Amino acid sequence: MRKRLYWLLLICYVTVYSQSANNSWLGHYSYNKIVNISQSADKIYGASENSFFTYDLQSNEITKFSTVNGLSGEEISTAFYSQSADKYVLGYGNGLLEVFDPSSEQINKVVDIVDKPTIPPNQKAINHILEYNGILYLSTDFGISLYDINALEFGDTYFIGPNGSQVEVRQTTVMGEFIYAATNVGIFRATIDNDNLIDFEEWERVITSNWVGITAFGEELYAVNLNRRMYQYNGTSFSVIASIPQYATQIEDLKVAENYMVLVHNSQVHIYDMQLNEIANVQNFEDFPALEFNAALLLGETLYVGTEKEGILQTTFSMPLAANQILPDGPLLNNTFSITAIPNELWVVYGDYTAGYNPYPLDNRGVSHLQDMAWTNIPYTTDFDAKSIVHATVNPSNTSEVFLSSFFSGILKVEDNMPVEILNTTNSGLESLDIGVPTYIDIRIGETRFDENGDLWVLNSKVDNGIKVLRSNGQWDSFSITEAISDPFGGENGLSKIEISDGGIKFIATQNHGVLAFDETRSTGSRFTAINEDESGNLPTTDVRAVRVDNSGNLWIGTVKGIRVYFGADGIFDDSNPQSNDIIIVDEDGVPKELLFEQTVTDIEVDGSNNKWIATSASGVFYMSPDATETLAHFTKDNSPLPTNTVNNIEIDAETGRVYMATAKGLLSFQGTSTSPKETLENVYAYPNPVRPGYDGDLTITGLTNNANVKITDIEGNLVFEATTEGGTLLWDTTAFGRHKVASGVYLILIASEDGTETKVTKVMIIR
Repeated sequence: MRKRLYWLLLICYVTVYSQSANNSWLGHYSYNKIVNISQSADKIYGASENSFFTYDLQSNEITKFSTVNGLSGEEISTAFYSQSADKYVLGYGNGLLEVFDPSSEQINKVVDIVDKPTIPPNQKAINHILEYNGILYLSTDFGISLYDINALEFGDTYFIGPNGSQVEVRQTTVMGEFIYAATNVGIFRATIDNDNLIDFEEWERVITSNWVGITAFGEELYAVNLNRRMYQYNGTSFSVIASIPQYATQIEDLKVAENYMVLVHNSQVHIYDMQLNEIANVQNFEDFPALEFNAALLLGETLYVGTEKEGILQTTFSMPLAANQILPDGPLLNNTFSITAIPNELWVVYGDYTAGYNPYPLDNRGVSHLQDMAWTNIPYTTDFDAKSIVHATVNPSNTSEVFLSSFFSGILKVEDNMPVEILNTTNSGLESLDIGVPTYIDIRIGETRFDENGDLWVLNSKVDNGIKVLRSNGQWDSFSITEAISDPFGGENGLSKIEISDGGIKFIATQNHGVLAFDETRSTGSRFTAINEDESGNLPTTDVRAVRVDNSGNLWIGTVKGIRVYFGADGIFDDSNPQSNDIIIVDEDGVPKELLFEQTVTDIEVDGSNNKWIATSASGVFYMSPDATETLAHFTKDNSPLPTNTVNNIEIDAETGRVYMATAKGLLSFQGTSTSPKETLENVYAYPNPVRPGYDGDLTITGLTNNANVKITDIEGNLVFEATTEGGTLLWDTTAFGRHKVASGVYLILIASEDGTETKVTKVMIIR
């Protein structure tokens, strides 16, 4: 029986969402999908899924706003710019209202609807915003709520359905003395200046049926029914407009701009004049075929069209086939499944599978590549039909060559951002699962990883020879896993993650068999051993989602029910020297508890200082010390720009220390302070330099070798700080051994390598 070691540590939760800490964050959101387009006096506002951007009409400058700027990260359902109050208002699917002040760039969160207990959580969506005399009329899934945009406070809520019931209001408009509301049970109207509209009996239902849009246009009132036809109101009844054919899909946007009415549905944008003559019809553009439309805005002769995948396209009446794309730099999608970082680069993939490793329904999504903070998006193409891409591996000896794992199609090879080949059953050692149909091909590839010899190790799920390797000479080898998993097809859904230790042992995460350890070099005994739920394995469950060997050679294991640490990973086959697979116990308010007990750990990463970054499915990201004796930070939706506490993947740029966090609602990065150690001290530098008055952060010394000795003295040689490095970065809080802040002056940073063969001296100026 392996000995179990129990640690006691104190978890400290650190609030990081302050202005100074917020400067460490970057949002890498996709703005391709446009929900709404609004205008101010000098800008266009494009609302995306959970962020927005502005486009300056004079300078053409684009500015992005996201959770890093204080947005909630929830799903935006509508937006509106109040010209009278000079405020931009965002409505959300959960009932949240956010008011953005362009002059101060402050965001005011209004949670009255979110917190309303009498309305079910799934019926709080804000569908449309109308302004009348400084009051915003919010069309919601339960009725109409009034918000004073100048006082920034809610007023009455109108439940206008029969007997005061809640109805889904899609849009409102004002014509003459009446306000009209299009709902899922009919069109209602009431006198707009009536002070008693909170009384449902003041509302008249003028027609039943299901209506999706309504607007006043000139002297007429028009509405669109669920049957996708345009109707006109004559004061007593609605009649269909025979001259306008049925629309191909349900409308997405209906509004009036000066003397024109603009109607948007998924496949077309229609523009009508006062006589309902269609003067423009947009279906696609020369450079943007097969578009899907969500919104439109007409300014004079210029039409701005919001699309599902291409951002905002700008065109004119005179040149309706040509368009200028208005789109912030960013990845293809926000629904990020997996990421891979190398120095100054990041690869992002969007394919996925369920918790049970089911890739269906299959998706046709591209991949994104961030290099030197600029994005290149590689779209899906039928020429290289790789579906459900779940992982990217960069060739360390040729970083322009990338292998993309598809959980259905095999491996897509990319060179210089261009797909060049699909590796499948016809041209590689990869295998399809066998369902008894010879023509059926389903090649489920999990993570791949290069070893120090340049061999690419591949996980091929649901086949006997589940471990593959593409040798550096181009030859394929396969290894049967039936010794460890008797029925790979029916008994194991996913070989998902692979980690390779310094000793060359492959550790494989599985759903039903814990962690498999594989050593191809063993000449006697089994090549496999397992860490599972038994007494020796000590896992809380066999469903493992993360494996990572740290800088000390210990294996960190993340499962759907918590975390374990296996000490001495390379000794796992040494029966004479059994290692421990340990539970970490934490002290929470005097109560000992297992660290991350019953929580799903989705990823574990190790930075240059051997600190641990742990992603979870429901609790955000934990940043922990090397031996887990201290929680350095805990990032959540409430205290950081994370848009959700469900984090799928983490990657660290070893060169810069930047930590990337992938979620289903967007990709963010945090500027960490730990980098990988350097080979020499040649490029050591300290920043900020000089340290100016008012700066409260740490001095960062980077470019260090591992286990280097760092001493800091004043100009007279008095020692004020000394430490030994772990990784390539060291922080100094500019105090004299933690007692008090040092005075203004020049300070010498004296560095010696571990063996003393190399030294370096640099200086920093501190100004108090």
